[in-house]
Amino acid sequence: MEKFFEEVKSQLRDLVQAVQVIAVQAQQLSQSYLGTAADLMDNTDMKSFLKIRDTKLGELKTQLPIYSLDGKDFYFKDEIIAYIKANPKKKK
Repeated sequence: MEKFFEEVKSQLRDLVQAVQVIAVQAQQLSQSYLGTAADLMDNTDMKSFLKIRDTKLGELKTQLPIYSLDGKDFYFKDEIIAYIKANPKKKK
């Protein structure tokens, strides 16, 4: 009987350690997603960030990756900056 309880205690210790590992990983993932959410922009954010109007935004939307959620368009700030660096505006 004592051997049975020792085995149960051992399994409980293993289970507690596994739960602790999962909790740490979940916390790291949530922090990662919070950072990503801050980098999302919608159309209004895009126009403000780039100081453009609807017409220019319409042109850009054909060249940028768009992520839609419930009919609303979103963009990653890093992808917008990479696009601008890859396609610098040529002065006339």
